[in-house]
Amino acid sequence: GTGAKIDAPKELIGKKVLVFVKNKD
Repeated sequence: GTGAKIDAPKELIGKKVLVFVKNKD
């Protein structure tokens, strides 16, 4: 919907955070 532009970056950021956390461990 209209939130697509917001949701997509959120998903990308979420994936980057998950990768960062995994690498941190």
